[in-house]
Amino acid sequence: MKRWGLLLLFCIGYQLVTAQVTTVRVMTYNILNYRNSTNECNGNTNSASSKEVALDTIVRNMQPHIICFQEVGASANNATYLLNNALNTTSASNWTTTNYTNNSFSSLTNVIAYRSDIFGLISQDVITKDVGNNNLVRVVDVARFYYKDPLLNAQSDTVTFTVIGAHFKAGSGTSNSSQRNAMAGAIIDYIENDAVDANIMLMGDFNMYASSESGYQTLIAGNGFRFEDPINSSGSWNNNSSFAAIHTQSTRNGGSNSCFSGGGLDDRFDQILCSEDIIEGEDGMVYVPNTYFAVGNDGNHFNDPVNAGTNYSVSSTVLSALYSLSDHLPVIADFDIDLQGLNTAELEVPVLENPMRQPAQLADYYLRYGLAIYTLDGRKVFEKPEGETATVQGLPTGLYIAHWSKDGRSTTTKLMLW
Repeated sequence: MKRWGLLLLFCIGYQLVTAQVTTVRVMTYNILNYRNSTNECNGNTNSASSKEVALDTIVRNMQPHIICFQEVGASANNATYLLNNALNTTSASNWTTTNYTNNSFSSLTNVIAYRSDIFGLISQDVITKDVGNNNLVRVVDVARFYYKDPLLNAQSDTVTFTVIGAHFKAGSGTSNSSQRNAMAGAIIDYIENDAVDANIMLMGDFNMYASSESGYQTLIAGNGFRFEDPINSSGSWNNNSSFAAIHTQSTRNGGSNSCFSGGGLDDRFDQILCSEDIIEGEDGMVYVPNTYFAVGNDGNHFNDPVNAGTNYSVSSTVLSALYSLSDHLPVIADFDIDLQGLNTAELEVPVLENPMRQPAQLADYYLRYGLAIYTLDGRKVFEKPEGETATVQGLPTGLYIAHWSKDGRSTTTKLMLW
């Protein structure tokens, strides 16, 4: 009887919890001098219309809900071109952007685009100075959003979060790294003094060669607020095959078009960092494990262009669009948002690999959950209290019942262990 009671609880629990969360996708993408003309990047070598066709292909296939673009030419009209020619096409009609921002001297700026049917913009800000009141090389954009929970009428009752878009100074050497550190310091200072949300994402082109660089350490290793890398991949990324699967630049290796950087994939310039609250899911929003990807990087193109030989990480159409649009790859990550309008007595099912391969460490995202694992005949074979880490290991391969709990709520699911 105990066995069938557990299975019945699973069936009931599954029906209750499948709508408890919604998953949203964010993307960061350096689109290489979009509608900005230079000696090397012009209408012949970097066609805006061709880039828009390619971007439409990428967005339709990857389906992000928020995109932070870098290297958009410094004109308010360029956001409109992005909307009309690449985002609000036959596949969508609800994209909009935050207001245009820039300083008085940069030819490139950021654009934050978002699905207005899913998110509402609460406020927008811009960081222009470092902590010493010196001009940053480019502005840093800050946008606060709320999720449009269909069961709620007021934005104050739903999940809110902040997106920070930045394009750090490029180049090696002390002067360039110092300017990157100045921007990183300005971002942390803004968060500590002006940010409202616990859920904060920093995304953009970091132009950093290693996690040991001062600017990156300012972002992730401070004594106050600090960001976390969702994929925990610190190290010397530049020209290091150990990080081949997460490199984002360059999509090409030489060639006649000098607008695009060459060298193949060998740098992790483009990143998405998250606040600790997002990693641990403390405030209604949580990073979904194993969803952080450099789109088009299959891990087998170190120092090669993305389209060399075979690359099955995306379709051939998307791969061609990635190659033609920019010398950077976009980075995506998914986040679960609690639907606040649903009955809080019910618990959402945690996202996990199923089958779960042993040993499986339950930390970070899983820290807030309690877990008890039962055999199908009702014997408890594993238990992890809420707020503690644990490792599932040594259990025979097979089907189990997982009983999840958090903050007085609980649910039951099937779990296959390997």
